[in-house]
Amino acid sequence: MKLKYLIYTITLTGLTACGDFLEPKSQSQYIPKDANALQEMLIGEAYPQQKDTKFLNYQEILADDVEQNQVEGYEFPENDKADMEIFEILYSWQPNMFEIREKLGQQTVNTWENLYEYILGANATLDYIDEVSGTEIEKNYIKAQSYALRAFYYYMLVNQYGLPYNYNKESLGVPLKLDSKMRDDDNILMRRNTVEEVYRQIVTDLNEAERLFLTLSATQQYEPNYLVSLPMVQLLKSRVALYMENWEEAKTYAEKVIKDWNFSLRDLNTIPAPEAGIKEPYYTFNTYDSPEVIWSYGTIRDLTGEYEGYIDKKDENSDEEKTRRMFKAADGLINSFSEGDLRKDRYITREMQYNEAVPENSTFYDTYLPYGKYKTLRSVPTSGSSDYFALSFRIAEAYLNYAEAAAMSQAEGDAITAMNTLLEKRYDRGNAPSFSGLSGDALITQIREERRKELCYEGQRWFDLGFYFHMLRLFYLQDYLYSPITQLFLKYFNDLCHKTYFNRNFGAVALCWDCVSKSPPLMCSEFWPGRFDHWGCPHETWSTEALVEGMKAMLDRNISFSLYMAHRL
Repeated sequence: MKLKYLIYTITLTGLTACGDFLEPKSQSQYIPKDANALQEMLIGEAYPQQKDTKFLNYQEILADDVEQNQVEGYEFPENDKADMEIFEILYSWQPNMFEIREKLGQQTVNTWENLYEYILGANATLDYIDEVSGTEIEKNYIKAQSYALRAFYYYMLVNQYGLPYNYNKESLGVPLKLDSKMRDDDNILMRRNTVEEVYRQIVTDLNEAERLFLTLSATQQYEPNYLVSLPMVQLLKSRVALYMENWEEAKTYAEKVIKDWNFSLRDLNTIPAPEAGIKEPYYTFNTYDSPEVIWSYGTIRDLTGEYEGYIDKKDENSDEEKTRRMFKAADGLINSFSEGDLRKDRYITREMQYNEAVPENSTFYDTYLPYGKYKTLRSVPTSGSSDYFALSFRIAEAYLNYAEAAAMSQAEGDAITAMNTLLEKRYDRGNAPSFSGLSGDALITQIREERRKELCYEGQRWFDLGFYFHMLRLFYLQDYLYSPITQLFLKYFNDLCHKTYFNRNFGAVALCWDCVSKSPPLMCSEFWPGRFDHWGCPHETWSTEALVEGMKAMLDRNISFSLYMAHRL
């Protein structure tokens, strides 16, 4: 942790001395002396920063909306092959992925540390709130933000490092640290709390944030800026309740966001399609001056840092060098957009060869890139402009949360109304598909399909996959999976009964989905006693002990399996 003695440096535009805001508590520790200073400390220590945030850096490449860009006639330059190998470590869920990356010379973004540093900032603010001067209103505003931010970061942590709540809430989640006090050197390690305990704390913090926001004026409850707000808290409560399968609460809070505030869905018909002659032809959907956006946060590199490399190739007919991106938007996502769905070309960046000399001669390729909802193709701005927030809480999610919760609680008419309202703004006028007539599993599946499209490249897909596959029975020989992400979730759970994937280092992995209305047998179709060899690589086999252990683990769980291949030369 960067703060051993809680020494805070507050940076303010135009501030010439920290003495106006800080007072010494000891020779090594300073604390803010008034509410204004504490608010600035909260902004500097607990809010996602424009610089070096990267707390979502791996989420999209772990999910199923990103694929390697296989371009005929293009090859990775030698100096890029090492980078590609580094990408593939994440892309294929390699064991000890971060250790391997570091050995290859790639500095790993420490998502865990980054999030706990933000939590430390929120905790320190709450610890000091009673020691500073200020009105009750000022302090309530600061506390409301602190609780909301802490809840959000623990939501991020437990979903990245723990099993889904609705899969096994008694499994280990992440450590709960609720104060800024340092531990003794002999008590530095903290136990992991269960997923249920972490979620309980998230709910507690959100409830307290909501209570405190309700003591404030309407202006303080929500302003169109980068600070968290009451509607942000309500939308997060809806999202958390959805993951906990608390359908009524998810529906209630989604409805509050929709009805109690002045956010509105942007009609994509009013946004022009991108043009090749414009270097950055995409609209920014995540800035806080959008009518849809409730809270903007995060930087572009939060989502693009792991797959923004290029494939370079000289044009055969000229000296011009053409570039292609190493990764693209997954075909499964792109193909899911039906005719007339404006989100495909508004939300997702179409790959383009931009002609600096003659912009109108720029060329669109047929591929789409794993970027969306912010205006950039080539440059990553470094300014703090709100135009370049990469992520946001949007009212569109409220409609999706409401619809799914309603469908799951047999309020299907409400679900259909919500989805029809959303899609009316996403399709060519008059061509939006109607949800009328859908019911049961078909309705739920379609809502989730629309969720994938609507929220693509907003850092939610990985968490959603975990939630949707809470019926997943996962049996494996070791702690990590190896499987091509492009094959990971081919269809939603009511279409898929079982699928086998492989652990590159430890043999086979049997995955089986219990569908909504059926419980298929557990099966491992290929249990590997060894691994396919590659030219020039050593022959690889597994130990007899590991093989026997794996077979016993499957037999104990009544899993059918075959040895593939039983005999190897």
